[in-house]
Amino acid sequence: MTDQTSAHVAAQATLVDAMDLRGVAVIGIMKAHDGPMVLLRSSRGRIARLTNGQRAFGMTVAAIGDTQVILSDRSGTTHTLTVPGA
Repeated sequence: MTDQTSAHVAAQATLVDAMDLRGVAVIGIMKAHDGPMVLLRSSRGRIARLTNGQRAFGMTVAAIGDTQVILSDRSGTTHTLTVPGA
């Protein structure tokens, strides 16, 4: 087995411009033993693993679905973000 990924496989596994890197983006949603979790990426490249009610990057997780997360900002505005490719 090799440590390198073939160009064909890499091209098939890559979603070009799937995330807007200028703001908060959803990297993925997973189910943990204590409920759903979301991985968020900030515009500065920081990563946070959060559950419902937790805060990061000035946003609070209001709800986590199978492919979407609802965030609330400091002013109370809600934002719905979708997992890339979903």
